[in-house]
Amino acid sequence: MDKYDRKIIACLGENARISYAELARRVNLSAPAVAERIDKLERAGVITGYRVGVDPAKIGRPIVCLIELTVKHLEFYATVAQLRAMPEVVECYAITGTGGLLIKVAMESMAELQALIARLMEFGDTRTSIVIDTPVPPRLPSLPSDEAGED
Repeated sequence: MDKYDRKIIACLGENARISYAELARRVNLSAPAVAERIDKLERAGVITGYRVGVDPAKIGRPIVCLIELTVKHLEFYATVAQLRAMPEVVECYAITGTGGLLIKVAMESMAELQALIARLMEFGDTRTSIVIDTPVPPRLPSLPSDEAGED
């Protein structure tokens, strides 16, 4: 990755819907060159997708929680398969420590949350935290700086 790739990624991180023409203007390349670089970054697996951000509260799911689930080692993959089928699960991370899985859910009500926790307890112990604010919203990790001698 060179400085142009990093600039393209940074611009897409701010607005993934930006046109190739506008992106080209911002990074000082032609639109075809930008398109070619984006295609190359996608094929290399650097850019893995384009996603829409949604406010869960505005779509009727105002209760966002993080649930740590301690899963027995032999049941880990079966549990993950079950979580993938649960529409209220919006993210899931395999983590170190005693937990094993950290699950982010968006719920309509406390009753729905209680029912989900009861279902999850079939797989192991849970510890639930309700999200009250997101002071640092999802963002791109910092990109490496230009290497010496790179244009």
